[in-house]
Amino acid sequence: MIDFMMSLLANTGAIAIVVLILSITGLIKARLKWALLSLVLISLYFAALFMGGQLIPLNQAFPGLSYNWGGKVSAILLWIVTLVLLLKLRNNFNAAEAGFTFSQRPGSTVPAAIATILFVAIHIVISLSLSDSSISTTEDFLFQMTMPGLDEEPMFRGILLYIMSLAIVSSRFNVLGAKINVAGLLLVVLFGLVHGVMYSNGEWQFSSFPIMITGAYGFVLLWLRERTGSLVFPIIAHNLVNSSGLLV
Repeated sequence: MIDFMMSLLANTGAIAIVVLILSITGLIKARLKWALLSLVLISLYFAALFMGGQLIPLNQAFPGLSYNWGGKVSAILLWIVTLVLLLKLRNNFNAAEAGFTFSQRPGSTVPAAIATILFVAIHIVISLSLSDSSISTTEDFLFQMTMPGLDEEPMFRGILLYIMSLAIVSSRFNVLGAKINVAGLLLVVLFGLVHGVMYSNGEWQFSSFPIMITGAYGFVLLWLRERTGSLVFPIIAHNLVNSSGLLV
């Protein structure tokens, strides 16, 4: 628990410092209420992810499981509950504002499909260069084809992107048809940090490669979300990338 809290504080603290600097320089406008809500939601997400297995003990019910199924299911339930609360409590909130829609922005489907294919192809090349020749199991494919996209995309590119865009108000800039704001970029940075900055057994662990690669992947997923206005392509791309790496 202490390791988890230390890691969380370090990663969110780094983002908070960046927000403070940008706010002082006038590049963004920070809203404290929504910023605190973002922090609470991020904390709840990682608590659900790392400790949710105790609430939903799937790995105990099925001893042969090796992945954190219970934690992922807990995290999925968290974004579902949060979405319902937003629909109930926030006036004029539409789920599509957070990407929960099957409708794609006009002219975005083909670019998104091309980007997804390239994304998967690049990941396969990277996986080939890092391949450890391990044999993938049925559970590997089932988990990677479902859980990462259904858990992380609705939370990071959906709920959190919506709330952080209210917390960090900035202008948007066009990247190949996708209008991206500072909140989205900071989520990309956070997405990278949580994969490479950790506190474990009394020591800090810093891995630059996971930060860079997951940060880059996070940016592609953010681009897909903002280009299409939907979570459909980010979810598909995330699961395809994770599962395709098992084939090499």
